Amino acid sequence: MSKTVTAENFHISIDDQEHPYCQPVELPFTLPTRLYAGMLVVWLLRPALQKRFPLHQFKPSTYLEFLAWCTYIGRRQYALLREIEAWNLELMQPLEMPLNKDCPWGRSYTVAMYLSGIARSKYWNGQLLASTKMRHRVARWYFRDGRELLGLKRCPPWQQAALENNFISVDAFTKTLILPKDVNAPEGEYRIHQNVEDIQQAWGGVSDKTSDTRPTNILPVNSSHVSQYIAAFLPVEVNEVSWLMSELRKRLPSRKPNHSEVIQVMALLPKTTRKPCTKLEKPFGVNLIGYARGELGIGEDVRMLAASLESADVPFNVINVEPGANVSQKDTSAEHWMAESFDYAINIFCMTGIEMSRMSMEKGLGWLNGHYNIGLWPWELPAWPAAWHHAWHLVDELWGISHYTANAYSAAPVPVKPMPLPVEINTSEVIADRQKWKLPTEDYLFVFSFDMNSTLTRKNPIAIVEAFLYAFASQPEKRVGLVIKVSHLNKKHPTWKPLEKLLNQDPRLYLVSGELRKPDVLSLYKSCDCFVSLHRAEGFGRGLAEAQLLGLDLIATGYSGNMEFCANNATHTVDYQLVSLKAGEYFYGEGQQWAEPNIQHAAKLMQACATKVRNPEHDYPVARFGPRYCGEVYRERLQEIARFLN
Repeated sequence: MSKTVTAENFHISIDDQEHPYCQPVELPFTLPTRLYAGMLVVWLLRPALQKRFPLHQFKPSTYLEFLAWCTYIGRRQYALLREIEAWNLELMQPLEMPLNKDCPWGRSYTVAMYLSGIARSKYWNGQLLASTKMRHRVARWYFRDGRELLGLKRCPPWQQAALENNFISVDAFTKTLILPKDVNAPEGEYRIHQNVEDIQQAWGGVSDKTSDTRPTNILPVNSSHVSQYIAAFLPVEVNEVSWLMSELRKRLPSRKPNHSEVIQVMALLPKTTRKPCTKLEKPFGVNLIGYARGELGIGEDVRMLAASLESADVPFNVINVEPGANVSQKDTSAEHWMAESFDYAINIFCMTGIEMSRMSMEKGLGWLNGHYNIGLWPWELPAWPAAWHHAWHLVDELWGISHYTANAYSAAPVPVKPMPLPVEINTSEVIADRQKWKLPTEDYLFVFSFDMNSTLTRKNPIAIVEAFLYAFASQPEKRVGLVIKVSHLNKKHPTWKPLEKLLNQDPRLYLVSGELRKPDVLSLYKSCDCFVSLHRAEGFGRGLAEAQLLGLDLIATGYSGNMEFCANNATHTVDYQLVSLKAGEYFYGEGQQWAEPNIQHAAKLMQACATKVRNPEHDYPVARFGPRYCGEVYRERLQEIARFLN
């Protein structure tokens, strides 16, 4: 049976509380609870949050609203936020709301209830503070479902005492929570009783109702402090309707912060570092974590690493994670390696550092516990972005899929090792079939493949079409063609329109679209003569490596990770100039450079390839792609780690 990693597989440890993501952030103003580093990481992961909560403006009201979101929404979506024990204690402290004789909840409000109430009030703090009805709705939601949803099931003694003081009996308290829909639903009332069973059982039996365990070494959140804090946000005259309307008029559409503004916010993160792994606590071997079923390049990385470890007799299993609904997950070749438990001492995470951060937020830090953690993180630009330096604290070591990628992590506070990336094709099973693809049988065909889930500015397919047209548009009789294979075609995407316009300029340009299985993609490559990649940057370039294994001619930009295996006479490398990335061209690319390939030079290389006699034998360095070769390199490093930590 196939297994997929879930949050239930992980358990938090005391040591995780010292992780930088669990540490508080220093702010120049006071909030009802402290803000924690993990919250800023969540903000960084979600552009919509950056726009909704412009933290770069450093307004206390914005930080209050974001803290409310983290409490009401964030805790439900991200396990790590529920695992910060200091924050859990702060959220359960008493909060004295402004007095209101009609409010049945008296002094039973916790900080968590207050912050959740702000979010439920559409972030209009005054509505919660002034409206008895809203206060009641928030409290009712909290005791009906909220405690469970927020991971704050415990009712502290002081709150138990406040409830008993506010309600004449436990039945009166419970009756306040029941809605008409509960009466009409099967077991509706029973569910509510179950959700407050701890309060019902403790009713009248608390020996010291005024005391409670307070967190140590943190900012105390006491009633007087919070009352003063709330007073700062109250209008001078509480007129709910007029005040809310004035607040609404003040709310203008926010913009997403730019790169430098994001870096300013992330500079708030604490400077502490994660404690490194000092001893292996489980048997020698590897847990490979990644998109094992995903039909995408990074999924192929997992499967090929598994084959390499197997060839080197390194014990391992594969932990599958889901890449998202827009990625096909039909590859079953790794099923026999899949497991659910993290059985071995070393974890290798085959995903980007950004994705590893996202999953650590969603699932918590438990999957790091008791392991030496290696990040095999693909990255295409020459430097890892400053806004994501904190992700280095998730790993004990980084493996670069090329020397180029390893150099991008040169500032990391952990060991960085360039490692070969395995690529394997059973060439005897790859059949060229131009008739299947409706391609001309005698023409010299160039081919390029890309996925619109990737970034077209980096893959640069437009340059390939332009180079083809520059080379052959004046020779309509020339028996040549260019095949463009695109996955996840989105004709509404603005980057597609210019490419589509070019593809209509010459009948020798062929478009193949759709999500093909790997054997079909290789068959398409094999049906052509030359693979062309005018990329601006590649971390490795799996498609280029596959073209070499298939014996195709290869034209490629002479820059970035592909030069690990393209710096040879057999590959036709294209001249380029380094240019600065423009805003929005690539994730966190501001301030960095990549290649702008010379289209005229690429066109000349295309003309040369189409003219010369086809040579099926190329002197490509394909031995370095072999799983056995890669497996031996991996085993040597893994054994070195084991010797050092045992």
